Amino acid sequence: MSAPAARVRLGVILPSVNTVVEPWYGRVVPPGVTVHAARMFLDANLTPEALMRMDREEGMLGVKQIMSCKPAAVAYCCTASSVVQGLEYDGRLNHELHHAAGVPAFTATSAIIDALHVIGAKRIAVCSPYTKAIDDAEHEFFSAAGFGIVGSAHLGIADSFRLADPTPDEIYALWQKSWRNDADASLITCLNMNSQDVIERIERETGKPVVTSTQATLWKLLRAAGVEDRLQGCGVLLRDH
Repeated sequence: MSAPAARVRLGVILPSVNTVVEPWYGRVVPPGVTVHAARMFLDANLTPEALMRMDREEGMLGVKQIMSCKPAAVAYCCTASSVVQGLEYDGRLNHELHHAAGVPAFTATSAIIDALHVIGAKRIAVCSPYTKAIDDAEHEFFSAAGFGIVGSAHLGIADSFRLADPTPDEIYALWQKSWRNDADASLITCLNMNSQDVIERIERETGKPVVTSTQATLWKLLRAAGVEDRLQGCGVLLRDH
């Protein structure tokens, strides 16, 4: 365990429907690291309009709430809210988060982009639980960020709470539909889906790295907080970078 891990608090700002981040992060963080959450109300009907309303009405309030427990770093844990509003918006939001928090603070999408760069991925196979409208916006977002999308698949889930329903086998089957052998890496998005459960299985099968919203955001949170511990069982990103 690295020295900072004895006293580090991590902050996450979550859509109210999220049931994945707190349980998983709490299980896998190194000893001495704790995870604390603020929540933003999100309608059950998963639409771009609902996501944008969550950002406008709840986002900065979430920052204020989470900073009251003095975390070392903060993650805004919603992939879809950034992808439906575009790369330029995401850049502004990252700036606003950092300014408001006064500590390293960032969006999930910026963590994903950083993770893809760290593992050297340029061509990616992307899959998500989202509706077609949000999935299409996601493709535009990551294409604008400079990545080539060579394969994709989505589940079409329109109930934001039900994003957490897919089992590991169902997530794996979704990934299979998206995978192309000429991809440098797999990307599985959404922080309310248990994508972390299939990372090791896919990496063993393909010999190529997997980045997920859940895993990439935790990776950036730990590193931004100065925690350098390498985690086993969460893929090459958290093990080797």
